[in-house]
Amino acid sequence: MIATGVVVALWVCLAVLLVAVWPRLSGHRGWRLATLAVTVAASLAHQLAYGTVPDEAHVGFRYARNIADGYGPVFNPGEPVEGYTDFAWIVLLALVRAITGAEVEPVAVTLGIGCALGCVLVAYTLTGRILRWSGRAPAFAVAAAVVTAATGALAAYGPSGLATPLFVLLVLTLVYTLVTGHVVLAGLVASLAVMTRLDGVVVAVVACGWLVVAAVRGRMPRPSPAVYVAGAAVLLVPWAAWRITYYGDSVPTAVVARLVRASDSLVGRFEAGWTYVTDFALTYQVFLLVAAVTIGLLSYRRRLPGATYVWLLLALALAETGYAIVIGGGTLPAWGQLAAVPVLLTVAAASGVALAGMPTTSGADAAPTGGRGASGEPSRGGAGSGTVPTGRGVAVVAVVLAGLSLTLGMTRTLPAMQELRTVEDELDEIGDWLGERLTGGTVVSAVPAGALADAAGPRLYVVDPSGTTDAHLARNPDDHAYIVRDRMPAVVVDAAGGYLPHRTCRIRTEYAGPYEIVPFRRAGAEPTGGRWVELYLHRPQADLLTERLTADPRFTAKPC
Repeated sequence: MIATGVVVALWVCLAVLLVAVWPRLSGHRGWRLATLAVTVAASLAHQLAYGTVPDEAHVGFRYARNIADGYGPVFNPGEPVEGYTDFAWIVLLALVRAITGAEVEPVAVTLGIGCALGCVLVAYTLTGRILRWSGRAPAFAVAAAVVTAATGALAAYGPSGLATPLFVLLVLTLVYTLVTGHVVLAGLVASLAVMTRLDGVVVAVVACGWLVVAAVRGRMPRPSPAVYVAGAAVLLVPWAAWRITYYGDSVPTAVVARLVRASDSLVGRFEAGWTYVTDFALTYQVFLLVAAVTIGLLSYRRRLPGATYVWLLLALALAETGYAIVIGGGTLPAWGQLAAVPVLLTVAAASGVALAGMPTTSGADAAPTGGRGASGEPSRGGAGSGTVPTGRGVAVVAVVLAGLSLTLGMTRTLPAMQELRTVEDELDEIGDWLGERLTGGTVVSAVPAGALADAAGPRLYVVDPSGTTDAHLARNPDDHAYIVRDRMPAVVVDAAGGYLPHRTCRIRTEYAGPYEIVPFRRAGAEPTGGRWVELYLHRPQADLLTERLTADPRFTAKPC
C-alpha cells in the first residue's frame, strides 16, 4: 500500500507535464515517451494505494492452487464443482504457479497490476490507431492514456487478484484487432473475454453485430462475421465440451447460485442494478458528458474516417452498462462490474473529438486507402488548417477528467476498499488458524468461504452455504438441514464481517441441536472488548476441537 500523498504528488507532476508539453507531443517522440513513462508510474502508484484483495478473488486462488498442485479444477479435492466464472484467469494463475512454484495471491496481484498498466498502454495505442489519419493523433492518444490511468474503477481492481483488469485489457485488445482488420484474432480475443468474465458474452456478441453491419455497408469484407465466429469457436467449442464433460452441467454452479438467490424478486434485481448504475453515473458524470458531446459531434459530422470504431466503443460501453442492470449490479465497491466503461468512453471521446476536428475534405473515402492526402502524404490537422485543436484546451480537459476521477476514487472508493482489506486480513488469519490446527479432511462450513478456505489450504473441506461451490446448495440456498445432515461439518464459521467486537453466545436455530457455540478471543484484544470469533463445534467433537484450536497461542477459548 502506498501513501495517498505520493499518489497526489505524482498526478500533479503528470498534470503539469501534460499541459506544458502538449504542443510538442504530436511531433516529438521523446516527449511522448517521457509523458507515458510518468503516466505508467502514476498508474502504478494509484493502484498500490488501494491494494485490496476481496474474498471473491480467494475462491479463484483456491481453484488455481488446486490445479497447479495436481488436484484439478476443484474447490475441494474430489468434488468437481464449477464455482467460478473466470476460467482463463484461473488457468493463467495456475500455470504461473506450476512453472515457478510461487504463491497464487502475489502472482495474481502482480498480473492484475500488469494488466491494468497494459490497459493504459493499449488505450494509447488504440486511440492512435483509430486516429492514424489525423496529424494530432499522438497527443490525443497520450491524453486517453492519462485519463485511463486515473480511472478509479480500473485502479482499484488492478491489485485485487480478480480477473477485472484482464477483462478490460481483452476488451480493448478486441477493439484493436478489429481496427487493424485481424478478424480471426478478434474472434480468439473475444473467446478469451468470454472465458474470463460472463459479460464477455455480451462483448463478443456486440463485436459480432458490429462486424455484420460493417460487412453489409462494405467497410469490412463480407466473410468477416463468419471468420470472426470461426476464430472464437477455436477455443470456445473445446472449452464448452470439456466443461460439460468434467462438471456435468452446462451452467456454472456460481451462476446458478446467483440466479437462484435473485429469482425471488426479479424487479428487485433490476432495481438494484439500476441503483448500481445510477451511482456509477453520478460518480462518472463528467465522462458521460464528454461521451454525449462526442456522440453529438459524430452525429453532426458523418462519414468521418474511423468514426465507426468510436461507435463500436460506445456500443460496448452501453452493453456493459445494460448487463450490469440485468444482473443486479455488483456487491464490491469501486464499480468493478463497470470497470471497462470509463476506459471505453475515454478512448471513444479522445478519438471522436479528434476525428470531428478533421477537415471535411478528408471524408470516409480517405480512410480505407491509408489516410493519405491528395499529395500522397499523411493528412495533417495543424493549426493552419483549423481542424484539430493544437492548443492546450484538450490537455486541460484531460487533466480535469483525470483529477475528478482520482479525487472521487480517493475520497469515496479508497475508504471502502481499506475497510474491506481489514476484514479480508482477519478472514485470512482465521483460515490460517483453522488450517494449522484442524486435522486433514475436517469439514468446515464458512461464510464467507473464499479467503478463509484459501488460507486454510486443501487439507480442509470447506462448504460454502451460499452455494457458490456446492451444486445442491446453489439450487437450495436455505437448506441448512443438508449442511448438517449430508455435509456434516465439524466446525461452522460465520465471520462475514471479520472479528466480532465482543462475544454474543448466540447460536443460529438451525445449528442449535447438533452444535454448541464456543467463542475464541484473539490475543492482544482489549480487556473489555477486542476481537472475537465464535465457532459452532459439533457436540461429539467439541472438547477435542477446542483443545486443538486453543493450542494456538493467538486464540483462547472463552466458553459461554
